[in-house]
Amino acid sequence: MTVNHLHPGEFAVITGFTEDINTDPRLLEMGLLPGSVIRMIKQAPFGGPVELKIKDYYLSLRVEDSAKIIVKKKI
Repeated sequence: MTVNHLHPGEFAVITGFTEDINTDPRLLEMGLLPGSVIRMIKQAPFGGPVELKIKDYYLSLRVEDSAKIIVKKKI
């Protein structure tokens, strides 16, 4: 499952990436590291950006970037 499949309010743990992360290191620079817990805050309509909470800050990502992040739902 990827981040763009989460619903608002759901928690997940980042397990990896769909592509070679070396092609897009800025995701790592933003703190999106394997093992990090994220929370989906909201998704803009019509394919707009998603808003995530990771650690103590909020982060907005393009849908195509959120589709690169593999997560496992946290219960």
